[in-house]
Amino acid sequence: MLILRRMMLCALFGGLLMVCALSRPAFPAAPDVGDTVWDQLLRRHVRDGLVDYAGIQAESSQLEQYLEALAHTPQLWSSKAAELAFWINAYNACVMKGVLDHQPIRSVKDVKGFFDQMHYRVAGESLTLNQIEAKGRALGDWRMHMAVVCASSSCPPLRSEAYQTEHLDDQLAEQARDFLRDTRRGLRLDGDALWLSQVFKWYAQDFVPGRRPGLFQRLTVGDLLPVIQPYLEPRLADQIASRKPTIRFLDYDWSLNEQWVSHQAR
Repeated sequence: MLILRRMMLCALFGGLLMVCALSRPAFPAAPDVGDTVWDQLLRRHVRDGLVDYAGIQAESSQLEQYLEALAHTPQLWSSKAAELAFWINAYNACVMKGVLDHQPIRSVKDVKGFFDQMHYRVAGESLTLNQIEAKGRALGDWRMHMAVVCASSSCPPLRSEAYQTEHLDDQLAEQARDFLRDTRRGLRLDGDALWLSQVFKWYAQDFVPGRRPGLFQRLTVGDLLPVIQPYLEPRLADQIASRKPTIRFLDYDWSLNEQWVSHQAR
């Protein structure tokens, strides 16, 4: 009798679990950032960090398909890497959407409120680009600033592939190395001056946590070098360490990161 009662209870409990599973809302899975329409668009229309906006415009339905997937993705990630890859891809895709919606433009600066007034539906929220970026920044990996691209010539180059959870660390490391070795946009040692991208000024707290905004101009190389040294060429890192140069900031080119040659060929 006792065994029969236990069997009946197990059957009842199993039935309740099945009912709960069936009644649970079916959230769409987060887009696979390694094999999505977004990844395919980037591979077809990004070369050397420059974007063929006309080519993507011709396939705007595919971009919209990806944005729709982003809009309905629940904020449930399997890991920090998965979440960071999501927000980086979301930022870059929404920037592209913003540019296409306002063509023809020469710069995102031509669009009022491009970063802080225009909203996009991402992961169930209505967010500006600044807010999307803040979601990624909150995860504490400064290398994301080498991956999010504001559609401008002085930005880090846009990768011709989506960011992938399983390869994210390698992708971000490569982005950091490439940007910091770019003497025009990222970093240049010139005598007693270390010229850095404005990105280091705007997001100083992300590179050197604990510093108050506005104080980065007063920081020494000693504050920053330990952070970026793993991504510098050893000889350059040694020169910076020995010279102890003053930090200065490169001019920022806001012109659109567009494949002009590609358009002329059309």
